[in-house]
Amino acid sequence: MGKLKWLFVYSAVTALIGCGSTPEITKTAGIKESNSPVTQPQEAQPKDPYLYLDEAKRIYADTGDKYQRNQRILLAAESYKQQGQCIQSEKIVQLTMTELTSPTLRNQSQIILAECELAKTPTDWAKIATLQDQINQNISHKNRVLYIQYKQYVHLKQWLNAALVLNQIEPAENQQDKDVWYLLQRLTETELENALRAHSELSPWIQLSLIVKRFGLQPQQLQTAVNEWQTRFGSHPLSINLPQEVQMAVSISPLETHRIAVLLPLSGRLSQQGLAIKQGLLAAYYGKQSSMPSDTRDDFPALHFFDIESKPMAELVAEVSEYDVVIGPLVKDKLAEFSQLAPPELNIIGLNRLDNSKLVSEPGVIDPSSLDNNQSLELATPEIQESARQQDDSQPGVRIYFALSPEDEAVQLANKVFKTGATSPIVVSQQSGAPKRMANAFLQTWQQLTEGDGVAPGLATFTDNKSMRTSLTSLLDVSQSKTRINQLESITSEKIHSVPRNRRDIDAIVLFASPEQTELLNPIVETSLSPFNDKAVPVYASSRSYSKNFSNNTLRDLRNITFTDMPWMLPDGEHQSLKSEVEAIWPKQDDTLKRLFALGFDAYTLVPVLSSLKVLPQVSVKGLTGTLSVDQNGNVIRVLPFGKITEREVILLAKD
Repeated sequence: MGKLKWLFVYSAVTALIGCGSTPEITKTAGIKESNSPVTQPQEAQPKDPYLYLDEAKRIYADTGDKYQRNQRILLAAESYKQQGQCIQSEKIVQLTMTELTSPTLRNQSQIILAECELAKTPTDWAKIATLQDQINQNISHKNRVLYIQYKQYVHLKQWLNAALVLNQIEPAENQQDKDVWYLLQRLTETELENALRAHSELSPWIQLSLIVKRFGLQPQQLQTAVNEWQTRFGSHPLSINLPQEVQMAVSISPLETHRIAVLLPLSGRLSQQGLAIKQGLLAAYYGKQSSMPSDTRDDFPALHFFDIESKPMAELVAEVSEYDVVIGPLVKDKLAEFSQLAPPELNIIGLNRLDNSKLVSEPGVIDPSSLDNNQSLELATPEIQESARQQDDSQPGVRIYFALSPEDEAVQLANKVFKTGATSPIVVSQQSGAPKRMANAFLQTWQQLTEGDGVAPGLATFTDNKSMRTSLTSLLDVSQSKTRINQLESITSEKIHSVPRNRRDIDAIVLFASPEQTELLNPIVETSLSPFNDKAVPVYASSRSYSKNFSNNTLRDLRNITFTDMPWMLPDGEHQSLKSEVEAIWPKQDDTLKRLFALGFDAYTLVPVLSSLKVLPQVSVKGLTGTLSVDQNGNVIRVLPFGKITEREVILLAKD
């Protein structure tokens, strides 16, 4: 007869099978195993769980002491958990639960269950929240309770709360200090300022974060401010060992920008697009030149344009290889070819994104890793570290990739809708082209944000105006409601006065469609939503649903839509004088060309700060196309503002 079966016969507390940890945590480990963000603190390896169960049986038989018996049983559960056998550990806890009258032991049992749940993929976060309500860090195992809270806050993307909790785990180690730092890098400057006033215990981290936000693009000022910070917080672990990206940022030398080459399609089928980008580049160039003192203009960069369609790529590479910076090409295939043929020391701002580029899950924030997937919080990725090592010898060029990617907008929309607390959005999309790609990006991002919890958003696709109404009303269950009404009318002789009802669980609708399609879709949405709903269902869209040329009649059809677009296309933004000039010179420029003008303008604006942006993903620049930062993979990430269409106008919404 096996040991567990024997225990079932001789002990009332058996069949216990668990995932282990230790009875009390006295040490906080850093990121060591599996690159996890704060490995759970543990004591030395406990005894074999069977030995604890044998002790429990023997002690109870000799003394009848239930507390001592239950204590040994939970030690067995801890041992199983620490060995990675959470099924056994959970069974032990569940079988013993009714016997646990001691607050300390009951607290410990809930902690074991929570830690086992955290070890699962996917984690049941609702269960974690329920268990947390039953756990009290003041009773026992404070560090372990804090760790569970920390993981929950990370899951909820409450970065400040996660940092506050993580900072309470004692004793702290250097890696823990860095993890607090990287959590805070996800906050905006305003959020950091508010946190500084409210949480003095995080003052060293927050003050350094604000220094990086404010002076990250000015290496000399950054060095001075960091030196002053180190004088003030000389004994702080972060002062002794600065984050690697900060060390790199203070030592960056400004790029030489005497000669800048621009590769664009200035002939052929894409010549209009190339010309719009060229116009934006020149607007930024002459605007910058006019702001310079007249006695320094002789040193201003020379800007040379090359028609990418005029020569073979190899010849163009040879012509521009001695330039300080190259902007372009625009077409993805040509950018890939140029990047491959160009000398490694050449600095490039590509006007597209390469297929092998990996985009962060949330635009505009530092995303060194996915915290919820137990990966390292370190920002200094192998690529950045390798770049730093190479700077002393071969001086590789800085390469970033700047695209007006529709998928980026879908990612930002998913994050926007998720942050509102919505749990059951639906997506309405054209069945092909960019809208389809955007819908896929939204659904993939939503799955990442929810970690597979709950029901995936519903998807309605259409190919023409007729299928548009059919697909949407079917997803909303309006057609089913009408069918039920018709069935009732068929069995009664009287006319039923009724209003079709839509699904009551839908809390957001996201549209990926052209302006013309959205003009038809929004009224269908309005008429399909039941007036009996307790609250209005918000409707979201991307820049592809908006046009600056909308008439007042069109705006009425699109009322209440919240959409994202670049600042250049929205009202009440900056650069009003530039907008007036551009509209006077090119009064009939369509929306696509307006956006490409903004791309060219911002591409030139990024040239002086290329190096700093590449090593500081948490630092951004305000541009015509959005708030711009560069992720660890060299992709320019745009955070776009939101506008809302009212009966007569478009209003700019305040930032979240």
